[in-house]
Amino acid sequence: MTNHDRFALAFQGMQGKILRTREIKSILLTKFPYMNPGSMLPNDHAKGNKSPCSCASKPNRIFDRIDRGLYKVRPNL
Repeated sequence: MTNHDRFALAFQGMQGKILRTREIKSILLTKFPYMNPGSMLPNDHAKGNKSPCSCASKPNRIFDRIDRGLYKVRPNL
């Protein structure tokens, strides 16, 4: 399972919800307790990051960045 898959599973059913980075990490740790905290960067799954997941430039990305540390779960999950 890739990190993208973990993000997609963790936030399925949360479309439209606005979350802070710390909330996103908490949700991921609850569902995937052995996931590396350094791999829990929501900006990797949102448009505009320098080292993104391949989803970041596509309509199926997981988040829209609203502000620094604030993300909206996209409706396509």
